[in-house]
Amino acid sequence: MKCIFATWLTFILLVAQAQGQYTKYYYPGGAISSEGMMENGQPNGYWKTYYDDGGLKTEGNRLQFQLDSTWKFYRSDSTLERIITYKENLKNGPEQLFDTAGKILSEVLFVNNIKNGPSKTFYLSGQIHKIIPFENNKEEGKGVEYAEDARIITNTVYRNGFIYSEEFINRYNSSNKRSGIWKDLHPNGVVREEGNWTNGLRNGIFKFFNKKGELERIENYENGELVVNDGGQYAMIDIRKEYYEDGKVKLEGSYRNDKKHGTFREYDRQGNQINAYLYENEIKTGEGMIDSIGRRQGLWKLFYPDGIVRASGSYIDGKKDGPWQFYFNNSKIEQKGSYKDDLPIGNWQWFHASGGMHRDEYYRKGKEDGHAIEYDSIGNIINEGDFIDGLKTGKWKLSVNDHIEEGEYLDGERNGLWVWYYDNGQKAFEGEYQVGTPVEKHKYWYRNGNVRMRGKYEGGELSGRWEYFDEIGTLELTIEYEAGLAVRINGQKIKLPKPKEDQ
Repeated sequence: MKCIFATWLTFILLVAQAQGQYTKYYYPGGAISSEGMMENGQPNGYWKTYYDDGGLKTEGNRLQFQLDSTWKFYRSDSTLERIITYKENLKNGPEQLFDTAGKILSEVLFVNNIKNGPSKTFYLSGQIHKIIPFENNKEEGKGVEYAEDARIITNTVYRNGFIYSEEFINRYNSSNKRSGIWKDLHPNGVVREEGNWTNGLRNGIFKFFNKKGELERIENYENGELVVNDGGQYAMIDIRKEYYEDGKVKLEGSYRNDKKHGTFREYDRQGNQINAYLYENEIKTGEGMIDSIGRRQGLWKLFYPDGIVRASGSYIDGKKDGPWQFYFNNSKIEQKGSYKDDLPIGNWQWFHASGGMHRDEYYRKGKEDGHAIEYDSIGNIINEGDFIDGLKTGKWKLSVNDHIEEGEYLDGERNGLWVWYYDNGQKAFEGEYQVGTPVEKHKYWYRNGNVRMRGKYEGGELSGRWEYFDEIGTLELTIEYEAGLAVRINGQKIKLPKPKEDQ
């Protein structure tokens, strides 16, 4: 009878441990520090952590100790700061940042801690400000900037973290009247009407499209009036020249519908070209030297529609070469570095719109090569390490909100010893990797320094005896694994299910 009772008691304890129990931990002063479910000696399920004054600090789901699914992070004043989606302790999904009033400021998509997908920033009204596409932590693809009334005002194409081209549209002048190129859309997002405006009036060629994007008609306007019977010459281009007193050419360039449009060349009195300008419908977009076959040469400046410098640097035979700087429209530097044959080389630095450093890294033949540092918008280091030929290599340090990771990469994969720390400096994890695969002994700690759990991996699978402890150091549970499957709990053998083909 005693044997039967003991067997049933062991069974009940194993079931309780497998199902888990609600656990609370406390600061030395008695205030609760965290609470949630413990299963098999590990936090598993919904957990909350608190500041020492009792305010909620974080809340979210854990899966076998690791952060999983949606987590919320709060400031010490109890306002929501971030919402982050995790999988296996890495950011996988959106990270949203909020101001102290609870209004969303930005949303960034991550895959395994790397920015991938559209990143968004917002006006305080909640309207989207910018959508910037990311691929492998770099801006890549087509981005869009919106005015606060939701009209598109900039279309940007990014290549490997750099602005490749920009189109400024749908803007008002200082008198709040339409100016420059405007594109009005159908409800399905297809362009309905496209053309140039001057002080609120249509001027020049306008194209009209159906909902399928097919051109329906072209119309020509002058100062808001439709030009009828213009002989079908919708876009008259003519070359005009200005002269010195002695008859030598001073300036020559092309006009469309009586507006500067295209390349203009300026000459000195000896007939030597001294400058060139680029115009789009009377708006100057660039200034520098152009050779006889149309290639940009020497120092150039590129401009926003309002005349503020967008970028400055040099060309050799039409390719960027030497130092370049790019600016926000408030004239603060956005990024700076050097090119060789149109490819970034040497040290490049990116900045947040607030002026703080965003990224600092090195390039060789257009690929990251050398030491790199990335900062968040408030100056915290997110990533730091070295690249070789575009791949993370050697020692890296990564910050993931409430803990820090340090280790080495080989050809872009974790390799060798990796260590994690809590934000208080206490070690949280230590383990080995072999080109991305966990191997050998892995060990986890509580914030107070006591061991949380320990065991080893073979070929990326849990293997052998794993031990699980409570926060004061008492052994609560042991599990033995074979090829990643639990075969014994506290020494009691588990009957494994038979493979389907044997059932």
